[in-house]
Amino acid sequence: MPRTNIIVIVDDRGEVAAVDAWFVKWRSALSHVSEDFGWSCCMHIWQLEGPAEALAELPPSIVAGGEWTS
Repeated sequence: MPRTNIIVIVDDRGEVAAVDAWFVKWRSALSHVSEDFGWSCCMHIWQLEGPAEALAELPPSIVAGGEWTS
């Protein structure tokens, strides 16, 4: 399954709302969601693995790349 990293800036309320809605829709289809590696004051960072269809629906502004190690 494809993998990606996402970074969500806390101050961008639209971005946070879009990612929250995305998780509601796709979380059950994901095979991996890492712990949040970010700082809750500033940003959230997750490593995700799941169907290409799900990852393709992520807002492009938050996608930080596809490679990570488990």
